Amino acid sequence: MKRRSTEIMQAILRSKENDISAKQLMCRYDISRRTLKNDINEINDFLKTISMEEILITEDGSFKFGGLFDRETVEKNLYQMDMYMYKLSPEERQIYIMLELIANPHYTTMHRFAEELYVSRITIMSDIDAVKQILIPSDAELLLDSGKGIKLSCSYEASLELLVSLYKKIAVNIKNDGYFQRLMLDKMKIQYTFSELFSYMQDYMKINNLVFIEDIFYDIVLYLFAAFNFRERDHAGTDKLVTEKSKLTNIDHMMLYAGYMLEVPVTEKMIACFRTYIEKNNLYSFVKTVDEVELYKIIMFFVSQIDQELRLELTNDDKLIDSLLMHIKSMKDWGNYEVEFPKNYDLPMNYELLETLVEKYSYILESFLSYKLSTNMKKSIVIHICVAVIRNRRYYIPKLSIVIVCPGSMATGKYLEAQIKNYFDFEIAGVLAAGEVVSELEQMEQKIDFILSTVHIEADRYKVITVNPFLTMKDLNLIQKEVFQSQKQINLPAEKKKKKILEDLEELMDDDRLPAEIYDKIESMLMGLKKDPEEESAMAELLNKEFITIHAAPCSWKEAIRRSAKPLEQFGYIEPRYTQEAIEKVEEYGDYIVVSQGVALAHAGKDSGVIQDGLSVLVSKEGICFRKEQHQVNLVFCFASTGEKEYLDLIKEIVAVGKEQKRLKRILKCNTKEEIYHALIFDRVPDSTQR
Repeated sequence: MKRRSTEIMQAILRSKENDISAKQLMCRYDISRRTLKNDINEINDFLKTISMEEILITEDGSFKFGGLFDRETVEKNLYQMDMYMYKLSPEERQIYIMLELIANPHYTTMHRFAEELYVSRITIMSDIDAVKQILIPSDAELLLDSGKGIKLSCSYEASLELLVSLYKKIAVNIKNDGYFQRLMLDKMKIQYTFSELFSYMQDYMKINNLVFIEDIFYDIVLYLFAAFNFRERDHAGTDKLVTEKSKLTNIDHMMLYAGYMLEVPVTEKMIACFRTYIEKNNLYSFVKTVDEVELYKIIMFFVSQIDQELRLELTNDDKLIDSLLMHIKSMKDWGNYEVEFPKNYDLPMNYELLETLVEKYSYILESFLSYKLSTNMKKSIVIHICVAVIRNRRYYIPKLSIVIVCPGSMATGKYLEAQIKNYFDFEIAGVLAAGEVVSELEQMEQKIDFILSTVHIEADRYKVITVNPFLTMKDLNLIQKEVFQSQKQINLPAEKKKKKILEDLEELMDDDRLPAEIYDKIESMLMGLKKDPEEESAMAELLNKEFITIHAAPCSWKEAIRRSAKPLEQFGYIEPRYTQEAIEKVEEYGDYIVVSQGVALAHAGKDSGVIQDGLSVLVSKEGICFRKEQHQVNLVFCFASTGEKEYLDLIKEIVAVGKEQKRLKRILKCNTKEEIYHALIFDRVPDSTQR
């Protein structure tokens, strides 16, 4: 089979019944229906060799399998094909030849290549000529000896660069697992997988708040993939190991971290080659350290711009902002979505407008991140917003009911349940052990929309989504996609919604337990209010009364930031350059620091002269105009962080001040630092000063 036919066979094997269609495959490979039929015929020829019934394309574009079609048997035989059954393309043959020459330091004959690849010697000679052309830009040279054969002459550094370029061509990534990819990786005796390194580097980026342009990140991981798997073929033998005394950059530490996680010693030569590759390909300029607080504000600003036209109060949805922050910061797989947005879905939003707005305002994120958002990234943002609207239920749609399944220990299931509650508004019907899930579900009277499981389970009557115990971006994407599709299916006509609401109200009014339940609920709320606000407040941890400045006269936004930051500088929390860099952030990215109505949060990175964590605030009675006239601000907070602790709760508290306009007005009526402090922390002024 050809490569495309093999990949189509894999896609069909991995899909569940009716999950993949002819239309999807035609779009994916940009081929006609006739070409797809030819590929299916080639697949059926393969199936005949293993005594399997053929696959048919029905009139509606779905795939029909014969009664004796066994997916496991087909997949097993698919990966046991030899190169006689799998027809390598000219490009694949040339990649095969180059990888063999890199791996083998000795001469190899053309006759051997012809026998291995089931082609003629003339075909191999043609491939060798093509390989020569490919090698021209590199430092590698192809040596030909009529008596010995062919051999590649190149340095260790050049070998690594060649390997990276070849791995790119065979699409070694965490999604692709085709026959040719497996063949090549097996041939190179790969010890450390790409997905393993990819995951480690994502962790490193998260720990160090680094962001790469997506393609550059793949380039760097590919290089590390080649370097760690090819290291023993460098026979220098005298190379020194990297020690604590070695001077290393942030990028150098990426290789060191990968070596630590793989339990592979990193040598000075490996670091030197890595630096050369980074500098030669100008990759370092595409690396950016991202401050979490700045990114959070940028995301809020991006969402607020969209919400100005949609008017759905999206900035009030902390889960939406948090999930987008997790998405972007972690640089996880954004997914390959095939969700069709309904044109006449009875919701208070226009999907085409939403897609247009995400496209329109994506420059806000792009300018901060220094890379372009891909189509999948934008589609993922659209789906997140759709799910946020569904979650907030601004219209009447029932909650989805789910069951969580874990292997045996309930601790895993409870941990997953806690994560799910943080991101979704589900009715969780139970946390069940994998061995008893089917019998338990049969006894349940409640309808279950789908199952979330940390292990593979067989439950034909239910939709099952298999996820990791610690949810990844891919897991969240899968769940959100299912939520969107499920809510679309249960959408109720307007009259039925009204009837359902009335029925629920009537049931509540007839319920004798209602008064007692209401009393318990109110009592619980009152008990919550009695808690000491200072114990719960993230703001109280950092804000001192001495760090509050009251300013009566008008001033510019730059002057306001300087005055707000002055106490932190005076008390040794920040260096003078911190304030200037906070101002430059606004000049570069705009009024994103206006985090809610009347409230701004000035901030710079941890490397901008932060000595210790601190928070200060300027209160302006007259108000300060930022660059856009509609952004009138009365409170300008200045926040400095060394990056050792997370302060998202603090940011949310600051944002909340502007969302509660009555509270903001109370603060502006205060005349002393004491009053302002109590109004910010306790939402009240001291009794002796109340008017």
